[in-house]
Formats: sequence, structure tokens, C-alpha cells
Amino acid sequence: MRLRQNRRVIRMRYAIAGLFFALLCSCTPVPGTGFALASVTPATARIDAGLATVTVEPASRDRAVYPLPHALTPLLPLWQAALQDAVTRQGIFRPDAGRRVSIIVKVLEFSLSGNILSVFARYQLFDDPAGNPLFSADIMSNIGLSALATGVTSLDDPAVATQNRTQVIRAIQDNITQFLDRLEAFARQPYGAAPPRP
Repeated sequence: MRLRQNRRVIRMRYAIAGLFFALLCSCTPVPGTGFALASVTPATARIDAGLATVTVEPASRDRAVYPLPHALTPLLPLWQAALQDAVTRQGIFRPDAGRRVSIIVKVLEFSLSGNILSVFARYQLFDDPAGNPLFSADIMSNIGLSALATGVTSLDDPAVATQNRTQVIRAIQDNITQFLDRLEAFARQPYGAAPPRP
């Protein structure tokens, strides 16, 4: 009898440990299949700071051009993870630097016009803790959607986002790629390599 109880306790402990591990893994998003950029060009100029955090979030209602549809909110952690991965692979920041900076992305627009998906985001580089942005870039990506039903004018319907997932991912990847180019151009400037202190 006591042996059975001991086995149950051990099984429960394993089950709880397994659930805790699964929860821990789910808290750290990694780029989804096909979400990470296929290739990232290593930076030829570097920013003399380490990267503390990367955040991707919807812009506030008063700043958004066209608010992010609720159906696409689950893509934000994937966008964030893909951006973090791309910046790491680009090697533009110095992990050993004493100074820390953060990238904050505000999604200003995610909209349809005809069969064109427009993704507009503001990427900003901040000292950690945040003050005024050290660098800011507004990036627009326009991608054609092939599987869009006639008369559909919104991405609010989850089915529309699912049917066009490849193009949605491509628009986000294009947005990230443009940002990496702009970030490297900033790093090449004399004040970019060592961002001015406030």
C-alpha cells in the first residue's frame, strides 16, 4: 500500500516538473518555422552597446494609423523573437559592452488596401533605462496577397490571416530586413558607434 502511494507521489512530481518545464519554454518565444530570416548579412559597423531587450507591441490607439487586428496579435511574440534572432545574427551590438540599449517596436499599421498588405512600424533604440530615443526609423512594407477573397477589406477575420500566413510573415520579415539596414547605416555614423549620452 505504502509502495503504491510512493509511486503516485513520484509520478505526480514528474508530472509537475514536466508542466513547469513546458511553461518555462512557452515563456521564451523562439522564431516560428519560416518566421526567422533565412539570411542575415553580418554588420560591417557596430554599436558600442549591448542589447538588453527587444519588444514588439501595438501602438497606442492615438498613434496607430490602422490598429493591429486582434486576429494577428499572436504574431507579435514571433515578430519579437525573429527580430531578436536577426539582430543577434547581424552582430551589430557588443554583448560585452557596459552600456545597455533596448529596441522597442510599435506597430502603427497592419492593413489591407485591395490585395496589398501594408505593415508600418516604428523601431526605436533606447538607452536602458529608457529616455529619449537614440535612433528611430519608420519602416513600411507592402506585400501582395494571393489568396484574398473578393470584397475582403480587413484582416480581423482569423481565416484571412491564416490563409495568407506566408505573405503576412514575408511582410514582417521585409520590415525587419529594412530595419537592420537602417540600423547599420546608423552604426556607421560617428555618433552611431557610440550613441550620445543624454
